[in-house]
Amino acid sequence: MRVYVTVWFKDFVRPGLTSELRAGGFDGVELSLDYPLCRNGLHVSVLEELRGSGFEVAIHLPWREVHLASPIEEVRSTSLRYVVDCFRSSSRLEPRYAVLHVTTEQAVCSSDVELCLSKAVDSVQHVLRVAEDYGVPLYVESTRQYCCGGLEHAVRYVDLGAGVCLDVPHAVERYSRLRRRLLTLGEVIREAPPSVLPHIGVVHLHGYTVSGYYVVDSHLEPTQALVSEYLELVRRGILKPGTTVIEAFFSQSSGKLTFDKLRWCVDEVRRASSRGGRGR
Repeated sequence: MRVYVTVWFKDFVRPGLTSELRAGGFDGVELSLDYPLCRNGLHVSVLEELRGSGFEVAIHLPWREVHLASPIEEVRSTSLRYVVDCFRSSSRLEPRYAVLHVTTEQAVCSSDVELCLSKAVDSVQHVLRVAEDYGVPLYVESTRQYCCGGLEHAVRYVDLGAGVCLDVPHAVERYSRLRRRLLTLGEVIREAPPSVLPHIGVVHLHGYTVSGYYVVDSHLEPTQALVSEYLELVRRGILKPGTTVIEAFFSQSSGKLTFDKLRWCVDEVRRASSRGGRGR
């Protein structure tokens, strides 16, 4: 299994980024294409330096203020155009894969899921065609909104040829809110359609804190308990991702986290996958 870490444009001004990633033991980075990256360049020189140092690059397509499942066609089409333009401009990075959010904030989706899900399917179909043009695997990420990033919705995306990216805190929060009690990761996976599980090729792993059954903070350094729970699913062959992305920006107690401090987590994921999981 490959182990990546999420980076975004603010990380490119950090001195010693390459040495920090090397000390962390990462195979590569998943680049979050937040504005203004696709409008004002992609920091190609920094990314080429990373690739020249042996690090792989994947991309997380834009998601802030992007609503690819919106039933308002003007909103959806504008979002889709922006995502596709960004995908095309980032293709020069030769990404190993791309991750996509498919969401909407419209309340109507809670009573008419098919209305919004059909829009989500249209958007995924379009982005898949672009992904196929560049030979880049596309993974639709699980999200915390009601629609349309549930694992039960992912059945429709898998049928189109997309893979699934499981974001652990997103999935835990979404299903905990639906059941109105705090679920563990294992319970969430048991709720997922069995046909979706083999298509989870990427996992976003990060720590989180809860209040009741709501996730109130995330993107923290994973706890040992969470890492162990995740890796037990890998050892048992229930989850078989090719890449684990540690999407942590903050420590549990002391603020901003440097990537070298995640080495323990990288090593544990590697050991577990070499014993029980598989890469792809």
